Amino acid sequence: MKMAELMKEVAGLPIQQQNELAAYLLHLRLSQDPNWHKEMGRRLDSKSSENWLSLDDWKKELESDPQK
Repeated sequence: MKMAELMKEVAGLPIQQQNELAAYLLHLRLSQDPNWHKEMGRRLDSKSSENWLSLDDWKKELESDPQK
């Protein structure tokens, strides 16, 4: 399938499926980024509550930044 065909097909998907596809593509990109893996590991291993983010704060951050 050519890129133009793929883009046309994606444009015709319902918004929910477009969102799922966007999330999947982001997952693919990040899974190949060793720096992202290193940073996420560092964050997950952090025992300092200064580095923690509540679920509500995270949701607010996502809603305020359309790039996320």
